[in-house]
Amino acid sequence: TTDGDESNFYAVNSILAAVGASTVTISDYTLTSAAEGSNAIFASGEGSVIYVSGVTIKTTGNSSRGLDATYDGTVIADNVDIATTGAHCASIATDRGEGTIKVTDSTVNSSGDGSPCIYSTGSITATNVTGTATGSQAAVVEGKNTITLINSHLTGAGKNGIMLYQSTSGDAAEGTCVFTSTDSTISTTSTGEMFYITNTDAEIYLTNTILNFTSGILLNAAGNDTNNWGIPGSNGGKIMLKGISQILEGDITCDAISTVELRLTEETEYTGTIDKANAGDVSITLDSDSIWNVTGDSYVSYITDEDESLSNIVSNGYTIYYDSSDSSNDWLNGQTITLSDGGTVSPL
Repeated sequence: TTDGDESNFYAVNSILAAVGASTVTISDYTLTSAAEGSNAIFASGEGSVIYVSGVTIKTTGNSSRGLDATYDGTVIADNVDIATTGAHCASIATDRGEGTIKVTDSTVNSSGDGSPCIYSTGSITATNVTGTATGSQAAVVEGKNTITLINSHLTGAGKNGIMLYQSTSGDAAEGTCVFTSTDSTISTTSTGEMFYITNTDAEIYLTNTILNFTSGILLNAAGNDTNNWGIPGSNGGKIMLKGISQILEGDITCDAISTVELRLTEETEYTGTIDKANAGDVSITLDSDSIWNVTGDSYVSYITDEDESLSNIVSNGYTIYYDSSDSSNDWLNGQTITLSDGGTVSPL
């Protein structure tokens, strides 16, 4: 077919497809394609399952993904080696109608525009996976869907490291994007932020994950006016970032139509400035074992801290401004509190 919907959603043109509640097992094969829309392994439809082991995949046409699942199809893969070349060719992907993919002990490489290592409009779990995307983000979650990384290493080169968003394509149901990473490394070679959230609600959970980026911006939640994602002026991002035994470095930025909630737990240490432009709605919560190392004057809608002495905030002489009209700050009694190293927590 030359119909993009048929190849992208219904597995037409794929090398191997399971549809109609079929079950397929494939092992020790090499699969190659060079046609437009020729995905390699594709499960489409509820009850359609493909088990993959010891398979090498190479695709060179546009819209030709390595592993793909739609409409509640499932792919379970182990020991796969995937290389895709072309636009819109994520090595591991789900598309319209959601789908489930679980990949272990594998290597993935994507080299085209809009081709991250992982693109999820469903549920994707990668365990012991090493991946590189040279023309896109390391990973993207669209809509009410998830990506989970466990002991994996992903590198991207897109405008940002990880993007969580809602498009207007209709491929993903609206809801909360969830990105979870444990004992992993995520890197980006671009000059953009590590995490970018736009036109959606989102949650990020990071545990003992190394983040490599050079922009100095850990997270940016903001609307957009160039991609037709939502209505400009009301298409901001709403994000909760939780660090669990995690090192976090870099500034957090937020525009006037977005919201960021930062939670530091279980000895997480955050080094950075929060909303230094005083543009958005950003809050921070610390447990008593976590630390905020402040690198510039910061603005928060509210701050909560299990350590009410605030001794776990290293101010470096900077001021943290808070909104005294926010009831979550009632415990501060509208006071200016001088921290041990000369900075202050002050009402704005």
